[in-house]
Amino acid sequence: MKTKFLFLSLFFTFFLSQAQSNDLYIKIMLEQANEMGKKFVERDYAGFLKYAHPATIKAMRGEKEALKKMNEQMMEIAKEGIIVTDVNFGTPSKIITVDSELQCTLPQILTMDLPEGKLTATTTVIAISKDNGKNWYFLDTANYNFQDMRMLLPNLSDQIVIPERTEPSFEPNTKTE
Repeated sequence: MKTKFLFLSLFFTFFLSQAQSNDLYIKIMLEQANEMGKKFVERDYAGFLKYAHPATIKAMRGEKEALKKMNEQMMEIAKEGIIVTDVNFGTPSKIITVDSELQCTLPQILTMDLPEGKLTATTTVIAISKDNGKNWYFLDTANYNFQDMRMLLPNLSDQIVIPERTEPSFEPNTKTE
């Protein structure tokens, strides 16, 4: 009887510590994702890029070039009257451990003001931590499927699911005269 009790006690202690770890990972991940979103809305692209996965920065030929391209692209959309006004994140998927990385996805909700109205788009972001959940990197999958992401991130788990892209919602401006 004592052996069964000890086994159950150890099992629940392990299970509870795993749940607490997951809660802490999620808390830190969402804090960092929200900080990244805030930097984007504030047009602090250098601060925003600190949350970009190193593979993304490498693919863009380094941090300096990535910042230059980002500034150029965002100036172009601003000229068209498009302004990102809000970035929010939903509930992360199950966190998967691959080698020494933590990986999951989380929904990203972007709200943009356009001259004609307001556009809200939901995309999926891959979140990766290489240091046991202390720091997280994020990759937007907006125009990519799993195979594309796997080319950029060879260590990406097969258990990561990138949902089908959904159509953004549009709320036209109401004219009052």
